[in-house]
Amino acid sequence: MRRPRSRGSVGQPTILALLALAGCAGHTESEAEGDAGASPVQSQGASPAWLDASAETSGPKDLDPPVFRCGEHAPRAFSALCTGCHRLGEGQPFPDLLAFDGSEAQFLAQVRSGGNGMPAFSSAAIDDATVAAIFASLKKAPTPIALGNLEPLFADKELLPISTLRSDGVLVTRGAGRVRGRHELEGSYGPFHELYFEDRTFGFVIEDYTAKGESKVVVTYLPVARPTDGTNFRAWKIYGDGNVFHANTGMDSDVVLPAIPGVSNYASEVARYARTQQRTTTNNARTGKPLQKGDLFEFEFGVFIDKADVRANSRTAYYTDTYRYRVGLGVLTPDSADASGKPGPHADAQLGGGTSTIWAYAEPELYLEQMALNIQHEHVQPFVEGRRLFHTDFQSGAHSEAGNPVFSEQANKRGPLFVSSSCTSCHPHNGGGRTLSGALSESSSMTFKLYGGSLGSQLQLGEASAKSAATETRTVGAVTLKRPSFDVGVDKYSPRIARRLVGLGLLEAIDETTLLAQADPDDCDGDGISGRPQLRNDPETGAPRVGRFGWRAEKVSLRHQVADALEADLGVTTRALGGADELANDDLERMVAYMRLLGVPPQRDAEDATVKRGQALFHEVGCANCHLPALSTGNTHPFVELRGQSIRPYTDLLLHDMGADLADQSGLENPREWRTPPLWGVGLSQTVQGYVSLLHDGRAASVLEAVLWHGGEAQAVRERVQALPADQRAALIRFVESL
Repeated sequence: MRRPRSRGSVGQPTILALLALAGCAGHTESEAEGDAGASPVQSQGASPAWLDASAETSGPKDLDPPVFRCGEHAPRAFSALCTGCHRLGEGQPFPDLLAFDGSEAQFLAQVRSGGNGMPAFSSAAIDDATVAAIFASLKKAPTPIALGNLEPLFADKELLPISTLRSDGVLVTRGAGRVRGRHELEGSYGPFHELYFEDRTFGFVIEDYTAKGESKVVVTYLPVARPTDGTNFRAWKIYGDGNVFHANTGMDSDVVLPAIPGVSNYASEVARYARTQQRTTTNNARTGKPLQKGDLFEFEFGVFIDKADVRANSRTAYYTDTYRYRVGLGVLTPDSADASGKPGPHADAQLGGGTSTIWAYAEPELYLEQMALNIQHEHVQPFVEGRRLFHTDFQSGAHSEAGNPVFSEQANKRGPLFVSSSCTSCHPHNGGGRTLSGALSESSSMTFKLYGGSLGSQLQLGEASAKSAATETRTVGAVTLKRPSFDVGVDKYSPRIARRLVGLGLLEAIDETTLLAQADPDDCDGDGISGRPQLRNDPETGAPRVGRFGWRAEKVSLRHQVADALEADLGVTTRALGGADELANDDLERMVAYMRLLGVPPQRDAEDATVKRGQALFHEVGCANCHLPALSTGNTHPFVELRGQSIRPYTDLLLHDMGADLADQSGLENPREWRTPPLWGVGLSQTVQGYVSLLHDGRAASVLEAVLWHGGEAQAVRERVQALPADQRAALIRFVESL
């Protein structure tokens, strides 16, 4: 019988003497001699004190470690409080702090008084000494973080942009989408309807002539399936009247494909399409005036597919998203001027930047299943095909949703050792799992990692058993905390629930220097927060990289994460982990595309006064020290949709000591360390999954319970939360639940 590669037993950890970041011990020799209080120079061949010498898998080999030095980076409070608006350097909408030429006193006064859209920060939110440290860090040129031979995940490569200015002065913007059952304010909008993966996607190109002074926008529709001449074009919403538009017209068929800079053959270089259809708009039908920069141009396609291009008796008529294009700016936005009396989400509530989805006006349980708003034509069909694989039972080949045929090509691929037969069984509606109740079974959404025994790295059904055991309870204030226990039959194990899936592509797109800049493994700045990066070898190339995914950041990429889940959970091997192509590499790439381009739901009720007060408290009590509100993605990811995005994931992707109460039974040297989980989508748990089950073992049934289990580096923060008056604590929780 075939035995999945991931089942090999875990041996003794590799010695990692030279495999860590030098961290704060990395002062130059002259610095060490001149400062008796400085950390000693890390001697060649010695292991930094913070290095985990017994990590879950062998650490990176032959690593010339990255070096970053104490005191040369801004305090973590800068990332927590400032970078949501101020991204250092040119090309940003807010003042560049590197260009601030005032005094330290003027800098402090600006922080305290705010103004011009900037909030005032009290001394409770950030003390004077920290403001001074931020000012000092901005006034000197820090030594760039040297990666050593730690390899970036992606090499820089030029991609076809989403929006570009053509040589004739026309602004050209690309987009894509899938068919919908009804309008966005109605039911049947959110689901992926039967046969959604069979050519029900399309691309479109917007040519914006306002950039050259003309009142004209041309939209060209490029469907994968051949449309009839009946395709209609709805534009300029009538506000306050549901899904009614000022303009509802046909489209011109078989027009010349617009010129797109950098593209000579669209079908071979971008994506296939069956027909071109086009509509030209020359004025704002809502106001009756010429098009102006900043106008919100809403449009939809009315989809009518030629019956010859679909299965017999298959649906041929569909709706699409309402696309909202900012005239003259070259961007699509989820920000609605009118949607059932609830405009927005505004920019600060768009947690995933350009990938952010609209508010789920109908079917909110499907919030986490929508594709990124800025998805491109070259990725939309792989996305839906990857979704099909995600919803396929790898034993029977059945799709989890009715009306879809058996995927016979994927049947009988489930291995003899497995914990589930499909991805979706552990991730309901792309949400997270829950703590085990009863015996481990194929319907459970929890796994057990194993350490040092003969059964391999994960407990598998048919090999051993696990079941829930007695639950320990304790009362903190008026809150009852429950710690689950399990009868696993082995001594060293770690229970893990499945995680939410949105935003993973954005986390993959954050560059390494941004991640390392947040690390302070020896707590040089003395703030009690000593997050450290996880370092791992890429399973395909052997290259040492920064870990990003998994409860302990042990996966270096989404390809690594997906391939590992297929092997460990389903027993389906891929070449990514050195196994046979039981799942073809092209199919693996489709699943990775699906994971990368799941849209991030926007924050809800962001303008509510209680939510805003809770947001301020989130910073004041210190939650933002690890759950960093704002990060930016780099410009090397192979998916253009994920590049250069300002995002609000509320994580630093680093490992932190979370205290004895959150230690597992793994027997690792640092069983208390966990990667900071992103918070986007956390407030949708009950809506999407039907339950709340937080922390690595799912023990917390509410956000407050999760906070009260925090210890270690988060001990002081937990105590501050406990000390808050009841109304303030409620506001803090309300804010987190709005994410």
